[in-house]
Amino acid sequence: MKTEQTNNKKWVTFTYHSPLTRKVTNLFKNTGIGIAFRASNTIYQQLVQKTGNKNPSGIYEIKCNTCGMNYVGQSGRPITTRHKEHERYIKNNNPASAYAVHILNNRHEYGTTENTLQLIKPCRKSSKMNHWENMCIQIYRQYSKLIEEQQVNEPNPLFEYAKPPHTLRDRTQQDRRQSGTHDNNTDR
Repeated sequence: MKTEQTNNKKWVTFTYHSPLTRKVTNLFKNTGIGIAFRASNTIYQQLVQKTGNKNPSGIYEIKCNTCGMNYVGQSGRPITTRHKEHERYIKNNNPASAYAVHILNNRHEYGTTENTLQLIKPCRKSSKMNHWENMCIQIYRQYSKLIEEQQVNEPNPLFEYAKPPHTLRDRTQQDRRQSGTHDNNTDR
């Protein structure tokens, strides 16, 4: 609760949590105190991730060292923990993940966490995480950067208008430069 005084009228700010907040503030209606509300859950808070976590959860990619294709996944736990699980599946010849199947069936090499694991979108475990993962998988599929073993859900037409994650965008531009094809919009 924040208080501010202007023109002999005192203003108080309440954080709005539920309709009950309005009933409580109605008690101040005839007291000369102005009531203002502040939201406790803003769009900004939903879209911006707090920094500082060195090993966050979220949407990640693992790059195959041999072919350069990517696996996109999600984890509500630290992503390095999930990467270790993928490595264990490969070492034990266990086809429990699409990445392990890709490495085992194609006899490709996998790399260290530092060389192959990349965080795409930090987020907490929720239904939003599934949507972020589906969007990233669809975008990686559109750019032909997704391993074939990864299952793809039904394409969502809205995701076609989404910008690719900066990690994929940067790599795609680098691939174009190396192959000699340039896109005037991306090489500025």
